[in-house]
Amino acid sequence: MRFLFAFVAVLGYASAGLISPLVLGVNPGDAQAAAIDATVVATDTARAIGEGQARAAEAAIQYNTEAVRQASETARDINENAYWGGVAASQNLVAAAQSQAAALSGAAAAARAAHVAAPLAVAPYAAAPYAAAPLGVAPLGVAPYGLGVAGLGVHGLGLRAW
Repeated sequence: MRFLFAFVAVLGYASAGLISPLVLGVNPGDAQAAAIDATVVATDTARAIGEGQARAAEAAIQYNTEAVRQASETARDINENAYWGGVAASQNLVAAAQSQAAALSGAAAAARAAHVAAPLAVAPYAAAPYAAAPLGVAPLGVAPYGLGVAGLGVHGLGLRAW
């Protein structure tokens, strides 16, 4: 739109410069100077419009570049948070498994301690055959060598002290 106004102004200025010698009787040197001035004004206006468009294009490129940078930074942050969240979750899982293993190890150590503390006269080697003790009759740690529950024993139940 600015170009249109500038063009009309230059056209009016140039036409006034061309018609004025006929009306006012201006000498040819003045008419030539007016034509040169009109050409310079038109050139300057066209250059200003081109520079404005170049600045606008540069601003658009900078805006788009910044938007892409922000989007990629946001995506990087999301991926980084997801990665470290996964690492923390796996570390928590390992810690929970180690806690369970420690608890089971403590239970096995307690069962062994109870077994060692029990007198051997409670169930001698041949006095309690494996088939003669139904489930629940002989508690853990009563029979020697871990043969407490129907012959399964502490190690037969999967309890181990590491």
